[in-house]
Amino acid sequence: ELKLDTRSTMKLFAASLLVLFTIGYVQADTFNYEFTCVSGGSDSTAAACNVDGDGADAAAAEVAAKALAFCNSPDNDVVDNEYATYGCGACDPDAVGTCEQCAAYANGAAANDCNTYADPLVTIEWKCSKNGTKTECTGTEISCFGPSDTYDAEAEDADATLVAGGCGVCDASYDAADCTACHTDMCNNAVRVASIMGPLLALFFWLH
Repeated sequence: ELKLDTRSTMKLFAASLLVLFTIGYVQADTFNYEFTCVSGGSDSTAAACNVDGDGADAAAAEVAAKALAFCNSPDNDVVDNEYATYGCGACDPDAVGTCEQCAAYANGAAANDCNTYADPLVTIEWKCSKNGTKTECTGTEISCFGPSDTYDAEAEDADATLVAGGCGVCDASYDAADCTACHTDMCNNAVRVASIMGPLLALFFWLH
C-alpha cells in the first residue's frame, strides 16, 4: 500500500502547479498588430508600425496588441514647441506636456495615421498702428484691430482704446459693428484714419 507523508504530498502538489503553470505559459499567444502613423513634415508620409501583444489565447493577444497601438505627434497647443517628431508609439514619459498620442485602434476599428500633421505654432513679430504710431506686436498670428469705418471716433463717448487701435483682435466687449480686425502688417492704420476722417469730411460737406 502506497503511503504519502505530508511533506511528500506538498512536494507533489507544488510540482503539479509548476507543470500547469508551464503548460499555460507555453500555450500563451502573441499577436503582432500592424498599423501606420504619420511620419512628419508638411508632405507627410505614412510610416509602417507594429506592436506585439500577449494573451492567454489568440483573441486575447490581439486585443492586447491593439490596445498598445499608438501614434505620437507634437502638442500643437504649445507655442514654439521643441518637440517636433511624428511617428509610431506612445509619447515618451520625458516628453509629457510637449507630445501628444492617439490610439491607432479605437472604437473597434483601425485609426491609422491618427497623428495628423498640423503647422506648429511659432512666435512671430509684426507691427500695428496704435494712436497713429507703429507698435511692435508678437503672437502666433498677425492681427490688428481698430474702429470700423462707421464708428464715430470723435463722439464724446467714443472708446479711447478702440479708437487708438493696436495689436490683436477685437475685444469681445466691443460691438461687432464698431470694431474691425485685419491680418497684415500695419493694416489698421488706414482703418483708423478712415474712422477719424469720415466724421470730419461729413462735417466739412455740411458746412459747405
